[in-house]
Amino acid sequence: MPDVLLLVGTSTALLGYLIPWFRASERHRWSYSGWGYLSVGGGWTTWVVLLLVTAIGASLWARRAVQFAQLAVGAAVAGMFLAGAVVAVSLGALPERSHINWVGELPFGMGLPLMAVGFGTVVAGALATARR
Repeated sequence: MPDVLLLVGTSTALLGYLIPWFRASERHRWSYSGWGYLSVGGGWTTWVVLLLVTAIGASLWARRAVQFAQLAVGAAVAGMFLAGAVVAVSLGALPERSHINWVGELPFGMGLPLMAVGFGTVVAGALATARR
């Protein structure tokens, strides 16, 4: 029996990781995304995807054995950490701007909000698992 919070949260986070996060500016057609990084070789992105897929798989059996729940939470948290690092490095690769709120002015896609909701749901699932 799956743990719904872990399954839905991790799946949502993976979807958010793969779809566009933001573009460097309005005139750029290319968006930063996990899928974009995978298409040019992967690197850390491969690890993020493998960790989140592991978490999805483990969450399918998380209600049957606490070890699967622990694996799902551990893999999702590791994926969250690496995903955050990849997004931070991506933002760091953008040219420096002269004003303080330049990140807020980037054209954003749905990837980052979906990752935030997904990883937040994973944390809620982890807390629920700890109470079992």
